[in-house]
Amino acid sequence: MNIEEFEKLLKLAKKHIEDSGIFLSSTSEAYLDNIIEMSFEFLPEEKTFLDRIKKDMRPGSLVSSSFAKQIVDSLIEFVEIEKSVQKDVLEAKIFESAEDKLKQAGIAFRNEDYPSVINNLNTALELLLKDKLGIPITISKINTVKIIDIFVKHKIGPYVYFSEAKKHIVLVDNKVKHQAYIPTKIECINAIKIMEDLISKLRDVDIELDEDVRKKISKEL
Repeated sequence: MNIEEFEKLLKLAKKHIEDSGIFLSSTSEAYLDNIIEMSFEFLPEEKTFLDRIKKDMRPGSLVSSSFAKQIVDSLIEFVEIEKSVQKDVLEAKIFESAEDKLKQAGIAFRNEDYPSVINNLNTALELLLKDKLGIPITISKINTVKIIDIFVKHKIGPYVYFSEAKKHIVLVDNKVKHQAYIPTKIECINAIKIMEDLISKLRDVDIELDEDVRKKISKEL
């Protein structure tokens, strides 16, 4: 199954939920649980959101149709953005896919899924760096911290904004991933604002690198 087929399954589930009563039947609840399990594969960056939903759906408790619809609506939104990201990357429109990740962070914020907010912003930052440095999209991971440190040291581009992104996004994301840290609401608000400002600053800017700096960055790939 690909992501388009998964989206069709979600829309079918939404229709089924809308036709339900106040609470889901045991069959419908099992169906929803299966969809949530599948979402871990298609939406790995929303793991925190999915884990929280699974926790809320305690065995033996009744699940309201309105709660189930809210879950499916959020998953459909996430899938739409993920499809857009995949399309942008396929067409090498990396800058646009960074903006999509910013939108996805906004959805996660609305759902009070603060770890996913930071995770999506960190991915957006990686995509921005790839776009501006001409890094091939086939290189999945880059050392964001060290690249930003090079930018700051050599005063490249809007380096002050990159420095703030490192502090409020990358380092917080590391804590989320390695220390099970839960970001606060205000941390997420600040991080989203920083990413909005950075995208705005970089929209029509080409980053020029001399040969020495380019070699230093290449070592971090």
